[in-house]
Amino acid sequence: MSNFSITAIVTVLGYILLYGVCWGTDKTDIEKYKKKIKLNKYTSILFFLWPRNEKVYWLIYIILITESVAFILVWIAYLLNIVFLYKILINLYIRIYLSGMVILGIIILKKRIKDFISGKSR
Repeated sequence: MSNFSITAIVTVLGYILLYGVCWGTDKTDIEKYKKKIKLNKYTSILFFLWPRNEKVYWLIYIILITESVAFILVWIAYLLNIVFLYKILINLYIRIYLSGMVILGIIILKKRIKDFISGKSR
């Protein structure tokens, strides 16, 4: 099991980075007509950067909820010193993080290429 500082750096900084990318992608690269999910009173706490009445793109919603659950489970396994579960969950957390970044990167790239072809970025 890794020490506390490495676990804290990997999980907290990864969470902050993915949260920021999700927020930026939702604000700039997701079209207004795309399917979005309305936040309820429980999820509005997690999505604190979004205004109360605003809707969130469904894929970003799923990525952030999944990463939040994995984040909590990693820390529970770490604090309870359950080594085998911690190893499984930290690998899962890293895979969720990487897949979320790749998916959002593809969405951003698609939008930027479409804007470039249509002449919006010139």
